[in-house]
Amino acid sequence: MNKNKNLLFISGTGRSGTHLIGRTVSSHQEISGRIETQSTFELITTIATTQDYKPSWLILILKTRLKIKLKKILKNSKDNILEKSHPSLWLVDFLIKEFNSKFIFVYRDVEPTVSSMLEHKDVLSWYDKLPLNKPNRFLGIDKHNSTFFKNYSIEEKCALRWKSHYETILSLNKKYSKNTFIMKYDDFMIEPAPILKKLSLFIGVSNTFKIEKLKTDSLDKWKKKLNEEQLNKIRDITFAKNV
Repeated sequence: MNKNKNLLFISGTGRSGTHLIGRTVSSHQEISGRIETQSTFELITTIATTQDYKPSWLILILKTRLKIKLKKILKNSKDNILEKSHPSLWLVDFLIKEFNSKFIFVYRDVEPTVSSMLEHKDVLSWYDKLPLNKPNRFLGIDKHNSTFFKNYSIEEKCALRWKSHYETILSLNKKYSKNTFIMKYDDFMIEPAPILKKLSLFIGVSNTFKIEKLKTDSLDKWKKKLNEEQLNKIRDITFAKNV
């Protein structure tokens, strides 16, 4: 494996702007972008969403399969590889250990994130696909709330998912400060230049990213989408100490 090539990941909560950041980073001439490429995205997602309750031997098999795929991708590329697979947040320890990977964590505040979640069937479908009575960091289910998580409103469930992701981002950034870079989507939309300058230094490439036309008027859409009752539910459960 060429040690000069980096394996990069865009990680974060779903509906937090990871697609835009993934396309922007992939625009660099030294970076080959894989935006939710099926062969790895589905494997990463399966591990991330089931590793807290599936047998450890099965998760080990899936991680080994992922490791083989990523090694092959790196070997066959002359560029840095970017994997835009936001559930990779839940495989950071494994991917840094195996590849010394770098992670770009993207987040938004809870209100716009949940507002966007509520409008996307694929995001909401996780509450039908996955058990709601077993601990699952991906959904924000822990030993304290696993017995009654299913009784929460959909707004509260989405807010707990955001909370789990956000707290994990902060924790991993502290643990792996040299391998992780945090950016707020809204800040990027308003003033991308200083963020891209820092990002280029983090990745180790020139600051020659191509910036798409950014639609900043979309940043406050959530204020018209969420009513007061929904906002109270989201904020109360997000900042509750024990839920």
